[in-house]
Amino acid sequence: MRPQEAEAKYLDILRRMSPNRRVKIGAELYEMAYQIMKSAIEEEYPGVSGEDLKAKIRDRVGR
Repeated sequence: MRPQEAEAKYLDILRRMSPNRRVKIGAELYEMAYQIMKSAIEEEYPGVSGEDLKAKIRDRVGR
């Protein structure tokens, strides 16, 4: 399957879902991305404090 076909299929699947289900999936994806980023920072900076970790996360997401 080509990328354009995969995207079209993905969007079709999303359109058939209820708004609540789409929001739930979005929240799950956000949480997964956050955990991956947090783990990567903790691996790069062992022993990083909670406040420094939050600051590094903000830096990475541009906030």
